[in-house]
Amino acid sequence: MAYSVGETVKGTVSGVTDFGAFVLLEDGSVGMIHISKLSIGFVSDIRSFIKKGDNVEATVISTENGKLALSLIGDTTKKREHNERHASHNKSAPTDFESMLSSFKTASDEKFASMNKARKRRK
Repeated sequence: MAYSVGETVKGTVSGVTDFGAFVLLEDGSVGMIHISKLSIGFVSDIRSFIKKGDNVEATVISTENGKLALSLIGDTTKKREHNERHASHNKSAPTDFESMLSSFKTASDEKFASMNKARKRRK
């Protein structure tokens, strides 16, 4: 089935990776939700936010190159319900820009420290 940008689709999460979730749609096609399109707030641990088998309602944001890109934040009224259901998984999600930026910087610093530590062990 051909989808158009802005269309709302329903499906079941068929897989979760560090960068996003794959969704099996009702017609059998597969779309992907990038981690940045799961929530308005920062999602530090995708697997605590969305899991294989979750039923989702997403908005089509792109159909380029035969790939279906989806978003849970495209329609804020419907997606707010999803985010509220998963709020317990993302309790520390910052709501204002400064907090989001601070949270991102902290996570980034931790990742760089981990990478540097691993690099030093290999030397």
